[in-house]
Amino acid sequence: MSVSGHLFLTCLLFSAIHASPLMKDAVVVDDDFKVEVSTDGTYSISIKNQTWLPNAHTFFRADGFPFSTADDTLVLKGASRKSGSDKLGGWTSMDFEYSAGQYIIIARVKEYTQSNLGDFVIFEQHYKEGALMTGTFNHNEVISSFPSFYITDNVPDLGFLSYGGIMVGDTDKMIGRWQKGQAMPNSGIDGGPLCIFNENRDAVVISPFNQFMAGSVWHDRLTTDSVNWGIMGRVGRVPADFVYQTVVFYSAQGINKAFEGWGKLLRTYHDKDQKMREADFTLNYLGYWTDGGAFYYYNTEKNKNYEQTILDVRAEVEKNKIPYRYVQYDSYWYYKGIGKGVKTWEPMPDIFPNGLQFLYNMTGWPAGAHNRFWASDTTYAKQNGGQFDFIVEILKAVPMSEDFWDHLFSNARKWGLILYEQDWLNDEFNGMNALLTNISVGRDWLMLMGRSARKNGITIMYCMSYSREALQSLEIPAVTMARSSNDYSPGNDNWRIGISSILADAIGLAPFKDTFWSTTNQPGNSYNKSEPNPGLHLTVATLSTAAVGPGDSVTGMNVSLIETCCDADGRILKPTKPAMAIDAQIIQSALGGAVGPVGEVWTTYSNIQNFYFGIVLAAAISNTFPLRPSDTTFADKLQDGKVYTSQSWMSLTDFNESKPITIKGCSAQHYCLYYIAPVLMSSPEVVLLGEVPAKVVPVSPQRFTQISIDTDVTLTLTGGVKENVTVWYSVSGTSKSHTCQLGTTGEATLTLLGGICRPN
Repeated sequence: MSVSGHLFLTCLLFSAIHASPLMKDAVVVDDDFKVEVSTDGTYSISIKNQTWLPNAHTFFRADGFPFSTADDTLVLKGASRKSGSDKLGGWTSMDFEYSAGQYIIIARVKEYTQSNLGDFVIFEQHYKEGALMTGTFNHNEVISSFPSFYITDNVPDLGFLSYGGIMVGDTDKMIGRWQKGQAMPNSGIDGGPLCIFNENRDAVVISPFNQFMAGSVWHDRLTTDSVNWGIMGRVGRVPADFVYQTVVFYSAQGINKAFEGWGKLLRTYHDKDQKMREADFTLNYLGYWTDGGAFYYYNTEKNKNYEQTILDVRAEVEKNKIPYRYVQYDSYWYYKGIGKGVKTWEPMPDIFPNGLQFLYNMTGWPAGAHNRFWASDTTYAKQNGGQFDFIVEILKAVPMSEDFWDHLFSNARKWGLILYEQDWLNDEFNGMNALLTNISVGRDWLMLMGRSARKNGITIMYCMSYSREALQSLEIPAVTMARSSNDYSPGNDNWRIGISSILADAIGLAPFKDTFWSTTNQPGNSYNKSEPNPGLHLTVATLSTAAVGPGDSVTGMNVSLIETCCDADGRILKPTKPAMAIDAQIIQSALGGAVGPVGEVWTTYSNIQNFYFGIVLAAAISNTFPLRPSDTTFADKLQDGKVYTSQSWMSLTDFNESKPITIKGCSAQHYCLYYIAPVLMSSPEVVLLGEVPAKVVPVSPQRFTQISIDTDVTLTLTGGVKENVTVWYSVSGTSKSHTCQLGTTGEATLTLLGGICRPN
């Protein structure tokens, strides 16, 4: 953390707390963020000298009994100060030794004295001897609680964002006022990270810090109105030396910055680098998708099977020169068993008569392939005559062998598998006692899958994931993408991923909005629907930085629209970060008033050698909102510039704190895209506008790989061999363009003032 934001810990501790009167001995504090800890085990979190989170009771279940500080059955035997270091830096802590019957459990408040990763504190539960008979009958409760906080009336006007449900916590996310009797944060096995904030952009994020598949959050609505972080409710045994941690991360710069810092902290601790995400073929190139909402989802061309249909799609794509680079096969192709789970992950002959290797050879397309939960009669399990270790229950099974995944993935590589889509994650988790009651099976399941995928050069996309599974991907570099919206269906609004993208990107996942149609009317579709907003869906997909995968019929491909997302080789021209909902949108939803837009306003940027080009998307807006640089997610990178749109790039206006963008009249069908460009040279004034109106992202790092400024502005352009690229720019207020043909290497340099294109 910065010197000005440095946390410090001062303690006057006693080996036995009864040896001295009660004191607030340990204080974790900076000017804005304070965690006060007393020798009796109580604590609170204050922001700018206002108490936001007073502690509720600590409890641990063991031997079938709830030991709690509420009734003194959980006995505090002593408090002590400890210190140490790990990959985050040096830390100091206040440790409380509790006796839960015959078991000793350490509750620790831990802060880092020399970390540059922000302002945060970690609460830790350490089961020194383990514990038996810990479970409840309700998996949505917790067997332990530290930290736990009351929701009270005695707090400033606060809002909250609580992720919950599936699709990285998108489907049941809650936004509202953090107040007793009103706040309803998500809890239980489908609960997720919680953010509490005020209008002044102070924000804290609270979530598990490790053991994501075992950890949980429980909102005790009925008795104490408290929120409790601990181990999920039906876990029956905790092994010795098991450690579960919860992090509270603070930012004075808003909700987006809080999640950004929180995510960087988690990624650092769990070694989740972005290399596999950056190299993921399906995140970098245009693909053809057949999943839910696509024209050919459980639907083929008339009187043809899937093999013939895919070959017809390939022929149409070739004829129209649409640069699709891979194909996605959904759940229609493999054998189903009990409960419609996966029996054998091999193509059925009525679907692909000649097999997937044949299609790979004929199309030249590598594949993304869907999978759902494993049926209890899966042919891979030893219990059913197979070769591999599975836990098998009445309806479902879960693989417990890395050898199994090696077998599956190595065979699939032969027919071109590059992306494994693990769907129905919530059903697998919910449907098996082993995953709900055993503290380690859930993590083992996902870690084995991930290690094998990385070994076999395959990336993983999670679908229908709870937040816990998405968080678990922090330990699994092969997981690069996650569905962050509900299923697409023509005409629905599953494009609204601006809030779920905040969480997904923070933990290193590209937020996928699902497939979409590029043409409004596609006769013969099985949904009996049309798509009124194909442009918005494609725009959101492109700005998400995740896969862009239209799912049109053979005759329904809108070539001119699809081409706005990519270059001639199908490489997606995308921003540096996903477009994400601005803080003001979330604060408006939570607290009302007139602080933000009523609707969707997301921002992002392209970073090209520290030149930042801003992008603003506004849709479904019902009020007028003045967007200033300070409202954007690039406020610390682009304070002022020139704003233009794909309709008005010939006339630039200033963008700064005193000259905001007035956002109004932006519907879903007539959505608004604003672009903000920096002034690259002042005399003469040179502004790069890019490929407007030809591309969704007119200035992308994929197209403009270098910007050099001397007596001229020189651009390095990349793309397809001999591709023609028209670049717009402004010189002293006059808009100009130059069409540059790339060379045989797919590169060229272009000087703006000189107007010279040199192909490479």
